[in-house]
Amino acid sequence: MKKLAITTLIVTVLPLAAYAGDAQNSYTGPSAVPSVTTITAAQKAADDTRFVLEGQVVRQLSKDTYQFRDASGEGVVEIDGKHLPTVKFDDKTRVRLSGKVDKDWYQATPEIDVKMVEILN
Repeated sequence: MKKLAITTLIVTVLPLAAYAGDAQNSYTGPSAVPSVTTITAAQKAADDTRFVLEGQVVRQLSKDTYQFRDASGEGVVEIDGKHLPTVKFDDKTRVRLSGKVDKDWYQATPEIDVKMVEILN
């Protein structure tokens, strides 16, 4: 009887939890979650700090690593291929990068982990 009750509870709660996660990701208004807006601030930010950067991707350094430039300076960002736009762009194209800082205790500088690339016009 307990197993049936627990199974029923899990089957009922899991879809609701998934729906709540989707609803949270669709909100685009103001947020209390701090974010940084320059590459130099992102390089100094704490682990899991969100960022939104606007500037240019100036060169590809390796498969998923790129040099990024904004008004504050330059820095290295990590962009998985699945997060790159389908539209071609170059070092003169203005882009908006968003994601989070990934800082491990053994790293001297944090990874600037990009989750979305938008082409700006």
